[in-house]
Amino acid sequence: MYQKVLLPTDGSPCSEQALREGLELVRACNAQATVLYVVENPLLTLPMLPEGIPYEAELYEDLKKAAAEVLERSRAIAAELGVEVSTAMEEGQPVPAIVSFARDFDLIIMGTHGRGGLEKLIMGSVTEGVLHRTDKAVLVIHCRRSG
Repeated sequence: MYQKVLLPTDGSPCSEQALREGLELVRACNAQATVLYVVENPLLTLPMLPEGIPYEAELYEDLKKAAAEVLERSRAIAAELGVEVSTAMEEGQPVPAIVSFARDFDLIIMGTHGRGGLEKLIMGSVTEGVLHRTDKAVLVIHCRRSG
């Protein structure tokens, strides 16, 4: 069935739920799993800050550190579930980075945000973007709302 599964994450509760459920499927299929975190470079996405404010570069380093922490938590969750995973960190815009990275995978498993009101019917923009731009199978995990 599925041999190589990609699990993109952003560290959110919804993403963690999709990771947990995805890892259960990975275990059942005896597949290989890779958890991917895409770091957006604020130097490319934020409006220019006034000269002399060095925080843009610091922010980027903080984002990479946070990504490493999310990937470490993902490895811990996988170990808790008895699943071996590899992890990867890519830099760029999430949708094209995920689609490009997924070229060697059979399945992408992603979560969508469970929001209130009418928004709960709409998938997250990254998940939707990946769905529309990849030829890979995508399993979307509907996130349960807490509370």
